[in-house]
Amino acid sequence: MAEIRILKEVANPLLKRVEIVFEIPHSRGKTPTVAEAREAVSALKKTPIEAVYIRSLKGVSGRQSSIGEAHVYFSPEHAKIEPMHVRVANLPPEEKKRRKEELKKMRMEMKAKATGGKK
Repeated sequence: MAEIRILKEVANPLLKRVEIVFEIPHSRGKTPTVAEAREAVSALKKTPIEAVYIRSLKGVSGRQSSIGEAHVYFSPEHAKIEPMHVRVANLPPEEKKRRKEELKKMRMEMKAKATGGKK
């Protein structure tokens, strides 16, 4: 992974995390995946990957770089406050697909229960 540059860093002691805005240059032409960005931020901040969550990652028009936002928690236990959709988005690709299928199945079962099996 290319080098990552911190643009803004704000401590949030109430939620026991650091909120950062970062830039990742990428010369190969495509925006890095959330999983790749998560690994890069984890390595830069010397934090376990389970304590890092990428909130957004977007390519910058006209430049070969991406801007992202991440939450870096003091420990993985504190990271449990992240919403489920963010936690799923930060999973490795094969695990993300499996987890999305589980959630979809669970939602369909809950919907069927709520409607009493009616369509």
